[in-house]
Amino acid sequence: MKVIFLDIDGVLNSDEYFNNIKNKETTDIESEIDINTIVDLKKAIDETGASVVLSSSWRYNKYYFESLKQLFMNYNIILGQTPPIRQDRGIEIKKWLEVHPDTEDYVILDDEIFETFDEELLKHLIKIGTENGRGFGEGLQAKDIQEIILRLGRKKEKLYDEKER
Repeated sequence: MKVIFLDIDGVLNSDEYFNNIKNKETTDIESEIDINTIVDLKKAIDETGASVVLSSSWRYNKYYFESLKQLFMNYNIILGQTPPIRQDRGIEIKKWLEVHPDTEDYVILDDEIFETFDEELLKHLIKIGTENGRGFGEGLQAKDIQEIILRLGRKKEKLYDEKER
Protein backbone atom coordinates (compact mmCIF):
# COMPACT_ATOMS: atom_id res chain seq x y z
CA MET A 1 0.00 0.00 0.00
CA LYS A 2 1.17 3.51 -0.85
CA VAL A 3 0.17 6.35 1.45
CA ILE A 4 -0.01 10.13 1.32
CA PHE A 5 0.06 11.64 4.81
CA LEU A 6 -1.81 14.91 4.41
CA ASP A 7 -1.71 18.19 6.26
CA ILE A 8 -4.46 20.72 5.42
CA ASP A 9 -3.51 24.31 6.25
CA GLY A 10 -0.79 25.50 3.90
CA VAL A 11 -1.32 22.45 1.67
CA LEU A 12 -4.97 22.46 0.56
CA ASN A 13 -5.27 26.21 1.00
CA SER A 14 -2.93 29.16 0.45
CA ASP A 15 -2.60 32.89 0.94
CA GLU A 16 -3.62 33.40 -2.68
CA TYR A 17 -6.75 31.30 -2.21
CA PHE A 18 -7.84 33.24 0.87
CA ASN A 19 -7.21 36.54 -0.97
CA ASN A 20 -9.32 35.35 -3.92
CA ILE A 21 -12.35 34.32 -1.84
CA LYS A 22 -12.45 37.37 0.45
CA ASN A 23 -15.46 38.90 -1.27
CA LYS A 24 -17.10 35.72 -2.54
CA GLU A 25 -19.82 33.66 -0.96
CA THR A 26 -18.57 30.15 -0.21
CA THR A 27 -19.88 27.11 1.58
CA ASP A 28 -18.40 26.34 4.99
CA ILE A 29 -15.72 23.95 3.78
CA GLU A 30 -14.94 26.01 0.66
CA SER A 31 -14.08 28.91 2.94
CA GLU A 32 -11.20 26.77 4.22
CA ILE A 33 -10.23 24.40 1.37
CA ASP A 34 -9.27 25.20 -2.21
CA ILE A 35 -11.23 22.60 -4.18
CA ASN A 36 -8.69 22.82 -7.02
CA THR A 37 -6.03 21.33 -4.74
CA ILE A 38 -8.26 18.32 -4.09
CA VAL A 39 -8.73 17.86 -7.83
CA ASP A 40 -4.94 18.00 -8.28
CA LEU A 41 -4.35 15.63 -5.35
CA LYS A 42 -6.87 13.22 -6.89
CA LYS A 43 -4.67 13.08 -10.01
CA ALA A 44 -1.73 11.94 -7.90
CA ILE A 45 -3.92 9.40 -6.09
CA ASP A 46 -5.21 8.00 -9.38
CA GLU A 47 -1.71 7.82 -10.88
CA THR A 48 -0.07 6.15 -7.88
CA GLY A 49 -2.92 4.18 -6.33
CA ALA A 50 -2.10 5.77 -2.96
CA SER A 51 -4.41 6.06 0.02
CA VAL A 52 -4.76 9.32 1.94
CA VAL A 53 -4.19 9.49 5.69
CA LEU A 54 -4.95 12.77 7.40
CA SER A 55 -2.14 13.87 9.70
CA SER A 56 -3.41 17.44 10.09
CA SER A 57 -4.67 18.91 13.34
CA TRP A 58 -8.04 19.06 11.55
CA ARG A 59 -8.55 15.54 12.95
CA TYR A 60 -9.11 17.03 16.39
CA ASN A 61 -12.14 19.10 15.36
CA LYS A 62 -15.06 16.74 14.70
CA TYR A 63 -16.93 19.26 12.52
CA TYR A 64 -13.90 19.97 10.33
CA PHE A 65 -13.00 16.29 10.08
CA GLU A 66 -16.52 15.20 9.11
CA SER A 67 -16.85 18.04 6.58
CA LEU A 68 -13.48 17.16 5.10
CA LYS A 69 -14.34 13.46 4.93
CA GLN A 70 -17.57 14.26 3.09
CA LEU A 71 -15.77 16.60 0.68
CA PHE A 72 -13.17 13.94 -0.09
CA MET A 73 -15.90 11.32 -0.59
CA ASN A 74 -17.37 13.60 -3.29
CA TYR A 75 -14.10 12.96 -5.18
CA ASN A 76 -14.06 9.22 -4.37
CA ILE A 77 -11.21 9.66 -1.92
CA ILE A 78 -11.37 7.64 1.29
CA LEU A 79 -9.75 9.50 4.14
CA GLY A 80 -7.99 7.71 6.99
CA GLN A 81 -6.28 9.39 9.92
CA THR A 82 -3.24 9.02 12.11
CA PRO A 83 -3.85 8.25 15.79
CA PRO A 84 -3.94 11.23 18.16
CA ILE A 85 -0.78 11.07 20.26
CA ARG A 86 -0.06 14.29 22.11
CA GLN A 87 -0.67 16.20 18.86
CA ASP A 88 2.81 15.15 17.78
CA ARG A 89 2.76 14.61 14.04
CA GLY A 90 6.01 12.66 13.67
CA ILE A 91 5.13 10.19 16.42
CA GLU A 92 1.58 9.84 15.06
CA ILE A 93 2.86 9.00 11.56
CA LYS A 94 5.35 6.48 12.94
CA LYS A 95 2.62 4.83 15.02
CA TRP A 96 0.32 4.61 11.99
CA LEU A 97 3.13 2.99 9.97
CA GLU A 98 3.82 0.55 12.80
CA VAL A 99 0.17 -0.55 12.80
CA HIS A 100 0.17 -0.83 8.97
CA PRO A 101 3.25 -2.90 8.09
CA ASP A 102 1.86 -3.45 4.57
CA THR A 103 2.82 0.15 3.69
CA GLU A 104 5.31 -0.17 0.86
CA ASP A 105 6.00 3.55 0.45
CA TYR A 106 4.69 6.90 1.59
CA VAL A 107 5.05 10.64 1.30
CA ILE A 108 4.26 13.35 3.83
CA LEU A 109 2.68 16.54 2.46
CA ASP A 110 3.22 19.30 4.98
CA ASP A 111 4.17 22.96 5.05
CA GLU A 112 5.94 22.51 8.40
CA ILE A 113 8.82 20.42 9.67
CA PHE A 114 8.17 19.09 13.17
CA GLU A 115 10.80 18.25 15.79
CA THR A 116 9.79 14.59 15.70
CA PHE A 117 10.38 14.34 11.96
CA ASP A 118 13.50 12.23 12.22
CA GLU A 119 15.86 11.46 9.35
CA GLU A 120 13.60 8.67 8.03
CA LEU A 121 10.44 10.82 7.99
CA LEU A 122 12.34 13.72 6.41
CA LYS A 123 13.27 11.44 3.50
CA HIS A 124 9.54 11.10 2.77
CA LEU A 125 8.59 14.75 3.30
CA ILE A 126 7.42 16.84 0.38
CA LYS A 127 7.66 20.28 1.95
CA ILE A 128 4.94 22.52 0.58
CA GLY A 129 6.22 26.03 -0.02
CA THR A 130 5.87 28.81 2.50
CA GLU A 131 8.21 31.11 0.57
CA ASN A 132 5.87 34.11 0.50
CA GLY A 133 6.01 34.19 4.30
CA ARG A 134 2.50 35.56 4.73
CA GLY A 135 0.95 32.69 6.64
CA PHE A 136 -0.40 29.82 4.57
CA GLY A 137 2.18 30.06 1.81
CA GLU A 138 1.61 28.91 -1.74
CA GLY A 139 -0.25 25.65 -1.07
CA LEU A 140 -0.11 22.49 -3.16
CA GLN A 141 1.34 23.13 -6.62
CA ALA A 142 1.66 21.15 -9.86
CA LYS A 143 5.34 20.53 -9.06
CA ASP A 144 4.29 18.88 -5.79
CA ILE A 145 1.85 16.59 -7.61
CA GLN A 146 4.64 15.55 -9.98
CA GLU A 147 6.91 14.92 -6.99
CA ILE A 148 4.29 12.66 -5.36
CA ILE A 149 4.01 10.62 -8.57
CA LEU A 150 7.79 10.47 -8.97
CA ARG A 151 8.39 9.31 -5.40
CA LEU A 152 5.53 6.81 -5.12
CA GLY A 153 5.66 5.62 -8.70
CA ARG A 154 2.74 4.92 -10.96
CA LYS A 155 0.41 2.13 -9.96
CA LYS A 156 1.04 -1.21 -11.54
CA GLU A 157 -1.61 -2.38 -13.95
CA LYS A 158 -2.96 -5.85 -13.32
CA LEU A 159 -1.25 -8.36 -15.55
CA TYR A 160 -3.59 -10.96 -17.00
CA ASP A 161 -2.46 -14.43 -17.76
CA GLU A 162 -3.86 -16.49 -20.58
CA LYS A 163 -6.51 -18.18 -18.38
CA GLU A 164 -8.16 -14.85 -17.56
CA ARG A 165 -8.66 -13.81 -21.20
